[in-house]
Amino acid sequence: MNYSINKTDTYHKKELDSLGWELTICNALYKENTVLRRFLGQDESFGRLLFRHLRGFIPVDKLIQVLEIGGGYGYLMRDFLEMNVSIKPTMLDISPFLLERQKEILKGYSVSFAQMDFLDADDYFLRGFELAVMNENLGDFPTVVGLGHDTLGLSSLDTVDPVLKKIIQFFERYGLPRPQCNPFNFNMGAIEAVEKLCTSGIPYIYLGEHSCEASAPENLKHLIKISPSGNPERIPLRGHDEYTIKFSYLEMIAKFYGYNTIRGSFADFIPFDINDRVYYALSSQGRYSDEDEIICQFVEDLYKYEYLLLIRP
Repeated sequence: MNYSINKTDTYHKKELDSLGWELTICNALYKENTVLRRFLGQDESFGRLLFRHLRGFIPVDKLIQVLEIGGGYGYLMRDFLEMNVSIKPTMLDISPFLLERQKEILKGYSVSFAQMDFLDADDYFLRGFELAVMNENLGDFPTVVGLGHDTLGLSSLDTVDPVLKKIIQFFERYGLPRPQCNPFNFNMGAIEAVEKLCTSGIPYIYLGEHSCEASAPENLKHLIKISPSGNPERIPLRGHDEYTIKFSYLEMIAKFYGYNTIRGSFADFIPFDINDRVYYALSSQGRYSDEDEIICQFVEDLYKYEYLLLIRP
């Protein structure tokens, strides 16, 4: 039963000094008058687009106590604060570098900051929050890599290995379906994070990340090449690796704890038109110019990234 655990905590605590090379969708849409904002047809940032989308499901304009876990540079929360000035956010991040950037971006607002690993946060800390946000960072949490199907043939009483015992208990407790591939990877940290949020009773939870189950809509499959593997996949980055997320498992856990769920792709709230310019970039797979490549990659990411909104009835 050989396996490894992919972790990023040391990197984020001690080595991370920029997100400039890791272009998240949120960061890509932050600056005004960029190529990406122009082709969207509206000069809007990620946070504002997400805020408007959430309005259709939850009373986001009336929320006050909001927790953002892994807030990057703070762009998303600044957008939220501009849309709802009553928010009193708490920014929790494992990275001291990113917390300092968040303090700069959110200067002038009433914001609390906490440096910690979210998986170490206790129940008392989570009390009172109305909305928790985890955007484009679930893939940073520990992923167990290279598990064999024989692992799932055991019961939690058959092994003394604490990691295998925990994984087996997740499958037993939540009735998670057996992975089709062998070996398989398991988003253990992401599952622990969602379990922690759900058991805390936070009424609204938003999750967004690169998915291993994403696919393009039927009318765009000839232009957008996405192959859902169903198995969390490695994303090599500077100084660390991340893994894509199996959202169906997270959705099952949320439902186990009584949450209603809304799931979709980022394209649900980041609209774009397949005009001649975009069609050319997609059909050429971005081969003919840097701008074409940027557009092509961005549109693909709008479908590769999924969101999951949890709502406690």
